[in-house]
Amino acid sequence: MGEKFNFTCPGCGHTALVSGGRDMGMMAVVRTMTCEDCKELIDVRIGRYGKDGPTGDPNCDKDLDICPVCRGHNVCPWPSRHPCPQCGGAMTKDDDATILWD
Repeated sequence: MGEKFNFTCPGCGHTALVSGGRDMGMMAVVRTMTCEDCKELIDVRIGRYGKDGPTGDPNCDKDLDICPVCRGHNVCPWPSRHPCPQCGGAMTKDDDATILWD
């Protein structure tokens, strides 16, 4: 079961509800990424059934490595120092899981 947490930037107030790294539920594998096109922090589908990469299923693979907000392909893994995609400041994590997902 995957988890999502609230991350907030104290500098600019930007918030995001994301896993914070690589995570997986029963089917989907996601990684928290920054979209360079829309400047959002998002969980991007990177695989299925515990494995990263293409699955061979065109219906699933069409959504891999794509921003779910703007559908752009210009996404990159969110660095462990957790910079804000809006202003570059460090985001803080609310340690209580906000959402459990499968």
